[in-house]
Amino acid sequence: MSKQWLHSFQAHVVVAAFNDRAFAIAVNKNDISSINEVYELLPAAISTKGSGGRGEATGEKPASGASNGDGNKNDEKDGKTKKQDTESNQLSADTKGEIQAVCCTEIESHVWFAVSREDKTLNLYCVPSTCKAKSNAQEKVEAKQLQPLKVYHMPKRARCLVFSVVPSQTQNPGCNIIIAGDLSGDSYAYPVPSTDVSLTSIDTTAATTIQTESASRRLLLGHTASILTGMNVVPSSAEKPKQFLLTADRDEKVRVSYFPETHIVHGYLLGHTAFISAMDAVDDRYLSAANGGDDNNRTLCLTGSGDGTVRLWDYQLCKEIGMVPVVLKAPTNETAVDFKEKANDESENDVKSSDCDQEGNDCESDDFDSDDDGEESYNGEVAVPLAVAISSDSNYAVVARDSISSIDIHPIPPLAKKTSSSSSLCLSQLVSLHKKQTLTCPSQPLDLRVLTDNSVLVLTREPDYILHYKCVDSNIEFDDVSSTSLFCSALKKIALSHNISMPMTALEYNEDGGLKLQKKVDQKELANDTDEVEDGVTDVAGKGGVHWNSAERRNT
Repeated sequence: MSKQWLHSFQAHVVVAAFNDRAFAIAVNKNDISSINEVYELLPAAISTKGSGGRGEATGEKPASGASNGDGNKNDEKDGKTKKQDTESNQLSADTKGEIQAVCCTEIESHVWFAVSREDKTLNLYCVPSTCKAKSNAQEKVEAKQLQPLKVYHMPKRARCLVFSVVPSQTQNPGCNIIIAGDLSGDSYAYPVPSTDVSLTSIDTTAATTIQTESASRRLLLGHTASILTGMNVVPSSAEKPKQFLLTADRDEKVRVSYFPETHIVHGYLLGHTAFISAMDAVDDRYLSAANGGDDNNRTLCLTGSGDGTVRLWDYQLCKEIGMVPVVLKAPTNETAVDFKEKANDESENDVKSSDCDQEGNDCESDDFDSDDDGEESYNGEVAVPLAVAISSDSNYAVVARDSISSIDIHPIPPLAKKTSSSSSLCLSQLVSLHKKQTLTCPSQPLDLRVLTDNSVLVLTREPDYILHYKCVDSNIEFDDVSSTSLFCSALKKIALSHNISMPMTALEYNEDGGLKLQKKVDQKELANDTDEVEDGVTDVAGKGGVHWNSAERRNT
């Protein structure tokens, strides 16, 4: 699945994963031309005390009267083992520290960072949000090494992280938590330490050994026999400030649960025919400032899938309201951009036929879905969306795809205002997310993020590492400002100084070249369960001839 390697808070804090190293940067909110600080988020030296592993002494002594120097040999062996164990503890983070997800937020007067790693640890870091700004961005940039303030041990690896607040029943501010979605389909909440604790008593730059904690976690929800691939906490609307927890999984769906009452399911976003590879949602907390105080009651979610499509949803109504058509990978004898444009042209007719009727004719929203937009129709040449993002003002969507060195900008047309009596969406409210601009990247994009100033950050492979694009006018046209961006200049210099090599892609592949998230159908079981349809053709899209979340099954 795609990993969460890039995250931001508003437009002044960014955290990025460069292979097995995480770096965070904060710019001055009052003066965007200066950097507050750049941090390297170090992994913790995990304590193995009491684990019964090879690092513990057994208490056994050599037998008395041992001859031929056996005692000395045993002593030398024990000493060598202890030395190896010490080095192993010190380097445990290097050997098990591949980064799975990063996240950041600002709580009161502190900035918090979270990093989950391959060794099932969740590291929390904290720094004051008011730091002395560096006068010139062109000065030599050095990352300040930061040790974790808190380390939690998770039952499974977490691929998605999000900070949130559990509302208080009293006048108190509430409880700050970090939510982790893991490979078993569970979402756990871990408490964020109170900022009332004086950070001056904790040396966050010193190399210390930290005992991990696991008892304080709380299970929020679980997806049965599935894998979480995306997660977000968003409010429902301005009129109803109750929060929703959106969780995407391998089983082609997004679950919309109330938060913190996560046992109550609000609904599901159904329509994809393959795993959800990426997800983003509009956060209304910063929407009013971006729109001058009018949030237009937007509750939008954007998803990418292994079926090749990108879909736009209203997560409050649990309805699909738009779709980006399938894009194909480029064959070896064509460039990715040319072939992608040709693929869009070929699928343009399908999108136009699904466009909303401008005269206002009412139709069922299921008519907008296309049964032949799945991955199986393209012989494995579908370019899977590995990262999607939606702007905070919900004016455009950004999509990055695997094996294509570019990102696409899709404007979102104005949506009809919802009323309190709205319970469904008709076809007249469906929109087509036509591509307006393609931004060519020097190398493969790995992740992307839209900041609250509506600029776009893109994490890529070396030698650029990170790119920055800004919207230059109201027509949603973007320019590359990477050469003048503080985020790009600082992080690129640090990555080049460490000679960091980035992964080929953010998606995980099997040894045979197939995506790990792609389900493998048991042919023997399929032969017993599938039915023959007209003309003897067998439907292999799903067992029993009908896919479990197809429109036909949902209407029964």
